[in-house]
Amino acid sequence: MISIERVRELIQLGNENRNVDYKGAFSWKQASTDEKCEIVKDVLAFSNTRDGGVILVGVDDKSGAIEGLTQEQWASFDQTTFNDFVRRYTDPGHPSNIHRIQFDGKLLVVIDIPEFADVPILCARDANSSVNSSRLILRKGAVYKRTERATSEVVEDGDSMRELLNRGLLRRQDDLLRAVKQIIQPSETATAPDPGTEFIAEIQDAQRYLSELDAGRFGEAPHWTVQMRPERHRGDLIPNAARLQRLVEESAISLRGWTFPIAGKVSGATWSNFNGGSQSFHSGGVHSPEALRVYKSGLIVWRSGIWEDWWGEPFAANAISFIALIFAATEWLLFARRFFETLLSGEESVHLTVRAWGIKERKLVSADPIVQLPGEFRIEVGTFVIEETVAVSALRADPEAIARKVIREIFELFNWNDPNEQMLTKWQQQLLQRKF
Repeated sequence: MISIERVRELIQLGNENRNVDYKGAFSWKQASTDEKCEIVKDVLAFSNTRDGGVILVGVDDKSGAIEGLTQEQWASFDQTTFNDFVRRYTDPGHPSNIHRIQFDGKLLVVIDIPEFADVPILCARDANSSVNSSRLILRKGAVYKRTERATSEVVEDGDSMRELLNRGLLRRQDDLLRAVKQIIQPSETATAPDPGTEFIAEIQDAQRYLSELDAGRFGEAPHWTVQMRPERHRGDLIPNAARLQRLVEESAISLRGWTFPIAGKVSGATWSNFNGGSQSFHSGGVHSPEALRVYKSGLIVWRSGIWEDWWGEPFAANAISFIALIFAATEWLLFARRFFETLLSGEESVHLTVRAWGIKERKLVSADPIVQLPGEFRIEVGTFVIEETVAVSALRADPEAIARKVIREIFELFNWNDPNEQMLTKWQQQLLQRKF
């Protein structure tokens, strides 16, 4: 069951994006075949898009205002009936999850569409409009995908098709790597590489950039910083800014309705280039401000304000959501896998640094009233640094396990010494399956 907190976050976005679509109120039972096929097009597109997507029914697609559904409209969205219709047009079949919820006194429906598991989803048959027979709503054999303009369109260009097919191939390879890992259990981490003078200079350059943003206020406020880099410096690892920006956007994680990293074209912020790479700053709004600097050497430096300071209710002052931390650390490692798996060989390593600043006396809390922490966990230091070095082969095989190691180290600094491994895994699976 999808949580009210997640629905609130999706609505607070205020606009559609690559992974979120709004639909005004309508009845699935009374909808015309044309209207249903338009929804099928969105389902096909989300299924072939990184991290899938959600359709919120009962939200105005122009303003983002909550309209709500009538009781009859709400009841018409039956999961079996919906998937039976969609199955006629999908090859292979690709079921969606239908959630009927009540939100702030309004009835809404959330259609949750996962990304394909093994192979891209094709359109299985044509669908011509019953109003205008010359208009083709769905085309047999077509592959649909969501765009940055929040539209569902046929994949026409070779680069997009190759990316889609490569993603399916990598998924199968990842399954094989996980199976091998279960047999031989390789070490999660490698020897920490010396950053060398080139990386040190770039890291210092990135820190100056972050410190100067928003007249220096961005660096003074409590924040998280995540830094990723290859084990050795190659200034031309990524040949140009266009490829660098595209790689970040293609690697972005969009499991919660927005992306990590939120800075960049994928979230409406703008890129700008500098000598050696590209950068982006997102001033906030619903979310905390975030900034990103990416170098052609593969160095990534990302910074964000403390999310809970911007989310408001149900978070009190000086709170840190332990669930949000699990989700965030998992997103960091999933992004690292996507970004580096095509740049580096399996024998090379990636170095990850997580820094927190200005968090003294923050307390871990739960935003879910049903979930209770097994004690009070508070941090007594204002800043900390956690570093992990992991082989690319291990990162590809099981990024979630490496994320759990980072999470346990962070929780230990909050004086939570024995977080249950099954609990961490459960929350990670909820994120990956978008059941939160």
